[in-house]
Amino acid sequence: MRQKIALWCLCFLALPAFAAEKPTQFVFEPEESFSHYLVRAKEYLTANKQWINADDKVRELAAVMPFELLPDPALCEESNDIGILLSHGLSDSPFSMRDPAYALQKACYHVRVVLLPGHGTKADDLLSVSRDDWRMTFRNAADQFRKEVDVLYVGGFSTGGALAAEYAWEHEGSVAGAVLFSPIFKVNSSIDWLSPWLALVKDWLDHYPSDDFAKYASIPLPAIAEVYKLSKEVRHLILENPKRLPVFIALSEDDQTVDSSVTEKVFKKGMIGSKSQMVMYSKEQMSANTDRIKVFNANWPELNILGLSHMAVHGNPENTYYGAMGEYRICGWYLSDESLYDECRTDKANWFGESSDDLFVKSPHAARVSWNPNFNALMEEVAFFIKANANNR
Repeated sequence: MRQKIALWCLCFLALPAFAAEKPTQFVFEPEESFSHYLVRAKEYLTANKQWINADDKVRELAAVMPFELLPDPALCEESNDIGILLSHGLSDSPFSMRDPAYALQKACYHVRVVLLPGHGTKADDLLSVSRDDWRMTFRNAADQFRKEVDVLYVGGFSTGGALAAEYAWEHEGSVAGAVLFSPIFKVNSSIDWLSPWLALVKDWLDHYPSDDFAKYASIPLPAIAEVYKLSKEVRHLILENPKRLPVFIALSEDDQTVDSSVTEKVFKKGMIGSKSQMVMYSKEQMSANTDRIKVFNANWPELNILGLSHMAVHGNPENTYYGAMGEYRICGWYLSDESLYDECRTDKANWFGESSDDLFVKSPHAARVSWNPNFNALMEEVAFFIKANANNR
């Protein structure tokens, strides 16, 4: 009887979540031109963004805006128009895709980056977002883009990587391949399956204000639950339908957000094409090439770096905001301790990496690394992958 009462109470507590009317999300509309989408995005973000510094609105707005980069006609051949659509991850913004986007533009590719619904404004806007909202924006943007280019690739980071992989698997005949940075096929937690249940009765595990104009500091449980469901659905889609479609994956073995072992399994068993490639960064493994997988050792003591974080793989060291000498340092794991947070942000001799006991032995206030010393070489590999497989279309 007590169990039945407890279950009834849980359902009662969850009722408001089902009864409340869901706010309209900002999505890429069907058949919409990208230029029109950009106009609407600017209007929406200007009206809804929570500014970190109200005196710096122009810069903050530019960081979260979706954007398009065209190849330089003076340097690039026009005979083969190759486009790639990219998406950021959960709690991020299009700013997180700037580094790879600019690198791909330099390699003569046409790049578009979308804004996922619930992002770019304030973290509370993730409370009512669904994975289908994200899918709708990515699908509509990709459907439109493939009408305008000769060859289309899709790609993204983390949640954006899962969306890109799903689109590629469902539109194999329309895309040349996928480029995925730290894609999420499973959250790196043994209790991730609890998130949909917790989301019924609780909105936040923590809720910190952000001092980063390009990223939210906290993520509500309903959004985490949506990522859990999306990653599970995409994982099963790929494993149950192996394809030879070319896929390029770059990830960190030490990733504390994504389960890299599951990503490797998805790659080996679902992405079976001989042209598919994986680049894995590891603080433990030595650099090596084996079949379709290339391993890079990511222990760089001369740079005070021990392993790459989830967000670092596609980060340019020269990025003026998140880079090696950038103005913003990722210290979010100290948000509950102001003293440690300040030390992490200001220590000029600090260590960087992904969260681990080994890292915190190096420094009690180590920061999360947000750039990849190997970035330029990685993007050269990505550019070559795109060109090689586009020529075979």
